[in-house]
Amino acid sequence: MQTAAILLIGNEILSGKIRDENASWLAVRLRALGVNLRRICVVPDEPDAIVDELLRIHATVDHVFTSGGVGPTHDDVTMDSVARAFGVEVIDHPELAALIRSFYGEGTLAGHLRMARVPDGTVLVAGGDIRWPVCQFQNVYILPGVPQLFRAKFDAIADRFREGAFYLRSVFLDADEGSVVDVLRDLEHRFPVAVGSYPRFGDPDHRIRVTIEARAAAPVDAAVDALVAALPPAIVLRVEAPVGQRLDEK
Repeated sequence: MQTAAILLIGNEILSGKIRDENASWLAVRLRALGVNLRRICVVPDEPDAIVDELLRIHATVDHVFTSGGVGPTHDDVTMDSVARAFGVEVIDHPELAALIRSFYGEGTLAGHLRMARVPDGTVLVAGGDIRWPVCQFQNVYILPGVPQLFRAKFDAIADRFREGAFYLRSVFLDADEGSVVDVLRDLEHRFPVAVGSYPRFGDPDHRIRVTIEARAAAPVDAAVDALVAALPPAIVLRVEAPVGQRLDEK
């Protein structure tokens, strides 16, 4: 299974001025593609912090997705920080510069062309209908922080990460979480599945949602059947999602 990490860059996230939308969205997309997200990190717009975190995570996962710090302003330091982390120079990419000049025409300013600066060795990854390609340096995909642009750029290249869907079923219970912990632990020992338990408080619909997921439908089906059989019928409210439903179909 491919693995990934997300590196969110921006003082505005740490200060609470902006609520991050990119990490939660990408976590769902990666799961649907079959990629195991291992870490989400947030750092300020400080080169030292970006370099330190990037060096810490990039060798531990297959893909790193950064969000933010790629515009024309003084606090957009992601490109320089990636270059510094990998010990390369920052260059003006001719293809990016040509795209910028084509877009802004006679109104092209030095600030616009600053967005053509990338770590030497960057590959431009095009896809879909996006005007601007994604910048990839080694296993690092450098994405903008604006949610609409972040999503459009990732979706344009998403197929390169597709490994196969996860399959999910949910069992809703009217029970205290502590009363079913042994049963849930036993499921993971007996079946090749991942089991999640999510309590709700004050919700008349259910008290626990148990999720069971795996890459194949058969073990999920078997684990759900085993869970239902092991519990008193009165506490099993319902089982949702047919066997074989993909996470990206929800």
